[in-house]
Amino acid sequence: MTLVVVQDNPALPERFRGAMRGVASTVCIVSAPTAKGPRGMAATAVMSLSLDPPSLAVAVSRSATLNPSVIEGAPVSIHVLAEDQADIARAFGGGLPPDMRFTVGWWSADAWGCPMLEDAAASLSCIVERRVELETHSLLVARVRAVRTAPGTRPLLYAQGRFTALADPACQPAA
Repeated sequence: MTLVVVQDNPALPERFRGAMRGVASTVCIVSAPTAKGPRGMAATAVMSLSLDPPSLAVAVSRSATLNPSVIEGAPVSIHVLAEDQADIARAFGGGLPPDMRFTVGWWSADAWGCPMLEDAAASLSCIVERRVELETHSLLVARVRAVRTAPGTRPLLYAQGRFTALADPACQPAA
């Protein structure tokens, strides 16, 4: 194991990236209505924040075309992708230009005009309550207004630079 402790060490960012690639994350799509039409991006930095009131946090890159539209008070939707939706993750992860991304998948709109992925493992309609600028990202705190789930649907994961899925419990060795 190699330890890098000097914060301004030029190797630190790449070592940090390598360490974070080992953190398996659920793949989500963050979407919102904008003046230019719906915009969205793939995200793995999404976390449950509170049950009372139901809220979550999501990091949005400042370079994302979605970023200027997700201001405080704006509607936003978060979609947990199902294990068979890697094509949607690729499209929203930069594989398609922003105005073409919603051609992949089955999309509708929620009561607040947010794009909703109909066959996601879960979709959450939210409103941005707080936005904090941190380094290269904006951290959004979003209050959940409505939730749709597809019980039994397994999530798409991202780890070690590739999409993957949960192991089938039936294939696990006996203890």
